[in-house]
Amino acid sequence: MNGSDLSHLSLFVLVAQEQSFTAAAQALGMSNSAASYVIRQLEKQVGTKLFNRTTRSVSLTEAGHAFLIRVQPLLEQLNLAFSEIGRASSDTAGTLRLNVPPSAISLVISPILRDFLAAYPDINIDVIAENSLVDIASKGYDAGIRYDNVLTQDMVAIPLVTNMRFCIVASPAYLEGRAIPAHPRELLGHECTNYRSADTNALYRWEFEKGDERIRIAVAGRIATNDNDLLLQSALDGFGFSYLQHRTAAPHIQAGRLVSALDDWVPRTALYLYYYNPGGMPRKLRAFIDFARAHLK
Repeated sequence: MNGSDLSHLSLFVLVAQEQSFTAAAQALGMSNSAASYVIRQLEKQVGTKLFNRTTRSVSLTEAGHAFLIRVQPLLEQLNLAFSEIGRASSDTAGTLRLNVPPSAISLVISPILRDFLAAYPDINIDVIAENSLVDIASKGYDAGIRYDNVLTQDMVAIPLVTNMRFCIVASPAYLEGRAIPAHPRELLGHECTNYRSADTNALYRWEFEKGDERIRIAVAGRIATNDNDLLLQSALDGFGFSYLQHRTAAPHIQAGRLVSALDDWVPRTALYLYYYNPGGMPRKLRAFIDFARAHLK
């Protein structure tokens, strides 16, 4: 079916609704003779007469009525599809699908979600939280959010949260009778909770820097996980040191449930929104990025 076929069917439906070639032709900016010709061609194509014509009236034949019942809903669905796709490309509307690590929910999504949805009532948000780095293009996501050390080169990356603090913490119970590390290498003599990547199954090597010195330490301990809540709970339960977001650990540090170490060695990092850009950024994504960057600190 091509564009002319669709226009012929649209004319057929309009003539049936108006019961008049003249009214239908005027509505579509056509002459009566052109409208009559189109309907004759359509009747020739389908192999049957669709309208009974007299000098005073136009009515559907039985075949025409059956054809209208099948065609009219299809045309309505097509018109709706064209309307929706046009709106999605020209307006700030639609469903924004994001893939984010669970730790980014509290850092990026939760702080702005209510205000963003209030500011853009025609945008819906679909957020999937997982630590694995997925192919957002093949999975149908508009964008992903990840830390700067796991971004792929074929994506456009935009910083959302910069200068993010991490910390090394352990419980007072674990530290009882043990010296607090003064240098990252001293962690090799301590129990630590490892972060294991769900993608590569590799253990994250803890990163440190101070001045010109940069160190990556492969720590050891009884627990390995890719769940940030379990990393926190392991430290609280006395299973040694955990490498955590400072925002997550701060309430427990202030309450004395955790003790931080090596603060001047722990580097800052950032959270980036990344997306695949084959043909430009959708307006709904641009709206989210601008809003997030304006409201996140």
